[in-house]
Amino acid sequence: MKRCLLFLLVVLGSVTLCAQDCGESIVYLNGGTYYGAHNDYGAYMGLEYDSRIKGNWYWGARLSGTHFLGNPITYEWSGYGENPYRNTVDQNIYKADVMLYYRFPITRHNIMLRAGTGFGMAYHDIIDVSFNGTDKVIPYLNASLNWIIRCGRHLEFVLSPTIAIAPSEFDYSFVQLGGRTDINPWFMNYFYLGIGYRF
Repeated sequence: MKRCLLFLLVVLGSVTLCAQDCGESIVYLNGGTYYGAHNDYGAYMGLEYDSRIKGNWYWGARLSGTHFLGNPITYEWSGYGENPYRNTVDQNIYKADVMLYYRFPITRHNIMLRAGTGFGMAYHDIIDVSFNGTDKVIPYLNASLNWIIRCGRHLEFVLSPTIAIAPSEFDYSFVQLGGRTDINPWFMNYFYLGIGYRF
């Protein structure tokens, strides 16, 4: 509960900061789902601030949180040999990112394809009692490809996935969470829709 309150306070402070006039700026509220390489999925919510650098180049800062809902696959595991179950970790994740974006115009004013890359840090709140480890903070590399749809002067939407139902927002870390069941680096992708207000 304390972590959730702290996260909400940080979000509130970020919105206040973003409201300052510094050229074209956009604040997005994003919501959706995520799937991680540790056989976990859940709900995703994020707050993002973008600001134009020059032309179609933007930089962005994001705060996000995921809420664990379950494991999509159930494995029978004897404790020996190779088995995907070794990667299963139940956890909530709180993350902060810095991104660099380029917007490719598809139509003259209203539809753009946004490509981005960046890095971030995440706090893993591990709730799996069988996981032999503690909460961790690990670094991430990020990549994204999203649709941006403008509706009028101030309103716009951001959408992942980009093609059909394939996720197009990815996080990757070379750092393992630790514990006897963890053998692979962390990988996560998102499906979400965001609504943004442009200053």
